[in-house]
Amino acid sequence: MSRSFFLLMLAATCLSSQPVHAGGTDRALDAFHRTCVAQGPDFERTMTLAKTRGWAPLSGDAALAPVDEMTAFQAWQTVGEDLPAGAMVAVAKGTMDGRAVQICSVKLLDVDRAEFEKRFFERTDAEKIGEARKGKQLSRLYLLIASNRRQMVHLTSSAVEGIPNILIASSIVDK
Repeated sequence: MSRSFFLLMLAATCLSSQPVHAGGTDRALDAFHRTCVAQGPDFERTMTLAKTRGWAPLSGDAALAPVDEMTAFQAWQTVGEDLPAGAMVAVAKGTMDGRAVQICSVKLLDVDRAEFEKRFFERTDAEKIGEARKGKQLSRLYLLIASNRRQMVHLTSSAVEGIPNILIASSIVDK
């Protein structure tokens, strides 16, 4: 095989595959999608994943679950190369508007909300169904279908310039 042909094939392969080290926003979206959206929230599956990957359990920080009434909650500080540095994952069971739901949330540090949302729309069929500002927080609610399940995605971030870019992305499904 000639060297030029080999280099051409290598370039084509690199261009057609996802980057191994995607940018911060892409990595954050991949982590949220893989952990919470692709198969939908699943309390037991996420507990097993956390144990398998050696995530450190956290006490408290129920703010990671966007429901008022929780019946079960667990959060972890993640470790590993497949999640952005400092990411936290939480799962919960609870009720929302009188319905039993499961929630999976990922707290991501140093993420540009606008860029995250742009890439989120490029990757999913999400439809924005609501927005609210509460103090210094901006929350947006989206509806999408993933793995043949209707999911609500709740994105919460700072609405104030100059505050660190922290994004909490949650997927919510009926139980």
